Amino acid sequence: MIIMANIRVDDKLKKEADKKFSLIGMSTADAVKIFLTQFVQTGKFPFQIEVPTEQPNDETLAAFTETEQILSQNHSDNKERLTDYRRRMRQEVKDETGHVEL
Repeated sequence: MIIMANIRVDDKLKKEADKKFSLIGMSTADAVKIFLTQFVQTGKFPFQIEVPTEQPNDETLAAFTETEQILSQNHSDNKERLTDYRRRMRQEVKDETGHVEL
C-alpha cells in the first residue's frame, strides 16, 4: 500500500530542489523515497552530518593577527582607522559564515 506523506519545506528550497533533481531525471519525491529507504535499511543517514565550524579561515585569522600587531605598535594617527578596519573585517566574516569567534 502506498500512502501520501506531506512535509513542510520553504518554498524557495522546494523549487531549487525540484530544479536540481530534474537535471538528473528525478523528482523531489524520488529523492525523499531514496533517503527514507536508505535510512530504514541502514539505520543511518545516507550522508554525513557535520556541525559547521565556527572559526574563520586561515586567511582571515592571519589578517586579524596582522591587524592586532599593527594596532599594538600604537600608531595613534592610524589606530582609529585600523580599529574600524578590524570591525569591518569581523562583520564580513560574520556575514559570510553567520558567526565569528574572535
